[in-house]
Amino acid sequence: MDIKEKRHIIEKIINSKTFKRAPSSSVLLKFLAEATYEGKDLKETTIGMELYGKSYEDEKSAAHIRVNIYHLRKKLDKYYHTEGASDSWKVQIKKGQYQVDYIKNKEDKKSINKTKLVLGAATLVLILSVTFWLINRKEHTFLWQDYFDSQKETTLFIGDFFGIMGETATGEIGWNRDYNINNLEDYYRFLENNPDKKEDITPANYPYVTGMAATGTMHISRLFHRKNKDFNILFSSQTSIKDITESNSIYIGPIKNGNPFIDFFNDVNPNISINRGMLDFKDPDRGIDTLINLSVEDGQVYEHAVVSRYKGPNDTEQFVFFSDHDIGVKATTEKFTDIKWLQSNFGKLLNNSKYFTAIFLVKGKERTSMELELLLWDVMTDE
Repeated sequence: MDIKEKRHIIEKIINSKTFKRAPSSSVLLKFLAEATYEGKDLKETTIGMELYGKSYEDEKSAAHIRVNIYHLRKKLDKYYHTEGASDSWKVQIKKGQYQVDYIKNKEDKKSINKTKLVLGAATLVLILSVTFWLINRKEHTFLWQDYFDSQKETTLFIGDFFGIMGETATGEIGWNRDYNINNLEDYYRFLENNPDKKEDITPANYPYVTGMAATGTMHISRLFHRKNKDFNILFSSQTSIKDITESNSIYIGPIKNGNPFIDFFNDVNPNISINRGMLDFKDPDRGIDTLINLSVEDGQVYEHAVVSRYKGPNDTEQFVFFSDHDIGVKATTEKFTDIKWLQSNFGKLLNNSKYFTAIFLVKGKERTSMELELLLWDVMTDE
């Protein structure tokens, strides 16, 4: 592959949906690619001086470069598990190195030819499968049937909170929570900006969850048990993009933990976005233009909750239940696993579509006797 082809690959990545909101990662990727073409000896000092115009000789400054490279690798990982999944070549920056490599994608001509060879047989299999389904079909479970029919595994992602071990308010050593530190990436960024804390804190080896995790898991387990289906469980702070893009997903938990499902939610919702705890709903055709603060409500008596069902990457399904306090997830998972309630309350509303986003006001005295009030909703196409 010549340099012209390599530059074309880099430009395609930079202009992708994944990278268009990440200008710093785009600039860094282009610099590393050009430096690799020129055969430069890429080190933190080289990148610092030539790209940022600064001297990066101390550990603190070198850590800044490593964090930026870490961000870039994550962006590339997301790109190749979503819109770049069928690219012929993959761009790779190996750990411990800064040179850009080009690796032949596994989705090569062999797999394409194999697909063509079985195309005729696939048509016959499809006809037989439809016939078999018509004979043996079971009761359809509204909004959930894809999870029971799919050959992909289902993973329940529980929204947890990343912890730090250090001195507590009482002067003892214990588990601490900082809402600005939601994973190892945030933790190391904090140390970069506060090197004096390096000897005082360490990442906790266990996360923290609230009551919504147990209650939400119980409701979803009951539904899957009735259908004789199982699912895996992962904590969101320990989740990679690959985990999400290879299985059908259900997320239950807060948004203030910076979980990766917020990005997927924002990508597929044309009229709705969540950023820094604020939900922005704009639909000029319906005269909707409103902001909802998802994070400051009482949490004991009422709060807002967001439920969304949409198509995920790699032909996966995603069902998310967002709320920053317990009662939102508790109430919505209870109702949305009650098939009779779903059919009577959502069947006509969704107009036969299975993809939607709904915003609720949830009320519940002392986090019990919860009620849902539907405030806003948006129906998406099934494509």
